[in-house]
Amino acid sequence: MTGDLHLGLDVGTTAVKAAVYDSRGANRATKVCESNPVSEQPGWSSQSMDAIWQTAATAIRSVCAEVGPDSIGTVGVCAQGDGLWLLDAQHQPVRDAILWNDQRAVDYVTAWIEDGTADRLARYSRTAIWPGTSGAAFRWLKDHEPENAARARYAVNCKDWINFKLTGKLTTDYTDATIPFLDLETRRYASEAFAMLGVEELQEKCIEPGWAKQQNGVTGSAASQATGLNAGTPVAIGCIDVAAMIAGMGLAKTGDICLILGTTAVVGVIVEAEAFNGPQPGAALAHPHADRWVKVLAPLSGASALDWFTSLDSVNYGGADAAETVQRLNRAAATAPAGANGVLFLPFLSGERAPIVAPHATASFLGITGGTTQADLARAVMEGTAMSLRQCFEATGAATPGQIFMTGGGARNALWCDIIASVMNTTIVASDASDHGVWGAAMIGACAGGMMDINRPPVRDEALRYHKPDSEMVAVYDQCFELYERSVTASVALWNARRDILGERS
Repeated sequence: MTGDLHLGLDVGTTAVKAAVYDSRGANRATKVCESNPVSEQPGWSSQSMDAIWQTAATAIRSVCAEVGPDSIGTVGVCAQGDGLWLLDAQHQPVRDAILWNDQRAVDYVTAWIEDGTADRLARYSRTAIWPGTSGAAFRWLKDHEPENAARARYAVNCKDWINFKLTGKLTTDYTDATIPFLDLETRRYASEAFAMLGVEELQEKCIEPGWAKQQNGVTGSAASQATGLNAGTPVAIGCIDVAAMIAGMGLAKTGDICLILGTTAVVGVIVEAEAFNGPQPGAALAHPHADRWVKVLAPLSGASALDWFTSLDSVNYGGADAAETVQRLNRAAATAPAGANGVLFLPFLSGERAPIVAPHATASFLGITGGTTQADLARAVMEGTAMSLRQCFEATGAATPGQIFMTGGGARNALWCDIIASVMNTTIVASDASDHGVWGAAMIGACAGGMMDINRPPVRDEALRYHKPDSEMVAVYDQCFELYERSVTASVALWNARRDILGERS
């Protein structure tokens, strides 16, 4: 007998979350397991595909044990997107996955931007290419690891790999397939796009996409043994994590807007399909279940900026617990005034991809004086990330709405939400739950199993917080934002000079 609970799995870069929900979205069990990206060299980021599967299986096994496998009727998976996840002809990983935030292909992308290839490529996926996309990473692989490029038979995405381990079937969906090769107008891969990057052979390795809400298959016996799920449990094709969050927030109407403050940050606006009108900043994704697009601008530093600052401070306290350190820094930042006493933070810790593509961008504090305090720096980090979100939002051309829904780990930080509300000059609606990605994955799984209409999602009982802009802070932040934009523009020449002078050391 099919169970009436729905399991969602969100496979992130640094953590894997499994959760079980009933049909109204009430959580019955949750397990979070850490996953550990590897940096072989500065700027490189990779992950063992076998290790990420073992982590996912552990998380699933934990929630299965808590609610009982007979109660779980469907499974849906979402995961980090982009990067390069390759399988050989025997469906084994060719190498560790190159992740979305990897910078090893930076010189290729820089050249494509300079010679206009990036603009021509945007005709199809409507996306500004960056080093962590599959096309850029595969081009690097061809030149530096040709034997691995030749051994690759299938190019998949993170959630596709997990689904294969669950069901033995290889599928992908439109959201993961979009960047950088899908022609959004036809929903087919554009051969011209592969040729532009010199990776024509990659097209035959890519899997033709379908809708996230379609069924991938059912769990097999090996997956059942590894995860505790019953064999035969339906599994959805699933989608990229950003799209799952959008589904989990119930956003499907044209004009719906969300902010996601996770490891990276995301500004998402639901739009109708539109004719190509020249290169646009950021990316576009197929909506996970509606016949619309999601205009996405996703700067590379989100909550990770505060994580970085927290990691520096924890050293001063003998490796104090990160959560404790964040709370202490929050208390300190709250004592600094809006504008952080003139300190401005440019949050480009891993280069940048939105609203500008600047692979060589670096983070910096501007305006530090002898009187600058730790509280000023902590507040500047929060404000700089908020400025980045505002710059991304303004680049979409959307009108500022009365309120914007916000999710992700950063949404639990009330001070940060207050700052973002005043920087954006709109009410931020935040939820302490911040589980909309894994809930969206569970919903998509339920839809694939015929147990839910995702176009009529249930209204969950979740506590929402409303952070309204402060008029005095808005005035200050408008001035800070002008300085932020001018500082970013002025920094481009410095980033390029740093690259030219320092070369590989940069």
